[in-house]
Amino acid sequence: MQKFMNNIGSAYGRLRIFKQAMDAARKAISNEPDYAKLLLQGRAYDNLSMFKEAIKSYKRAVRIDPCNGDAYCSLANAYSRSGMFEESVEAYKEAVRIKPDDALAYYNLGSAYGRLGNYRAAVATTKRAIQIKPAMSGAHKNLGIFYCLLGMHNEAKESLNHAIKIDPGNMNARYNLALVYVELHDRNSAIKEYNILKDLAPDVAEKLSIMFKY
Repeated sequence: MQKFMNNIGSAYGRLRIFKQAMDAARKAISNEPDYAKLLLQGRAYDNLSMFKEAIKSYKRAVRIDPCNGDAYCSLANAYSRSGMFEESVEAYKEAVRIKPDDALAYYNLGSAYGRLGNYRAAVATTKRAIQIKPAMSGAHKNLGIFYCLLGMHNEAKESLNHAIKIDPGNMNARYNLALVYVELHDRNSAIKEYNILKDLAPDVAEKLSIMFKY
């Protein structure tokens, strides 16, 4: 019966019927809490935007299995979605300690550092994500933004161009690259990115339109 309830919880999750998944997982956990059941419950809470409850489930999961990086990543994500970025950083640090080749965990750790305004740590961590997974366009984009926030505009330009080379449709990279070109007094290149954005993402281009009306 217990195995049956666990399987029902997993099936509901796959079907994205999150309330039912949460109820099934809760029933399983009430009888015999373990890591997998708590992770299932946490993810159900996450998908319902019930982040405090998700955090409780993930914290219980890491207490049961403190060497499993997935639970720390899930906990860190829930902290981030709750705006608890200091706690998120600590959880991601545990995740990358356990899984030192997890590019996504380093990427998310860099994002959490960025939200705290620790841009130098964000740069170092995002570089590590890129070392592991060089084709991660979003990491190159974030690195460019962090460089820009540090006033390192040439480095920002290089990183953002790299992001666009990997993914020409990365509109956030193009938007930030246009801003960097403005800072570098390269109006022609900024306008070029603006014109591309007008076709790619008109709403994003609109944010730049005031700069390029002449």
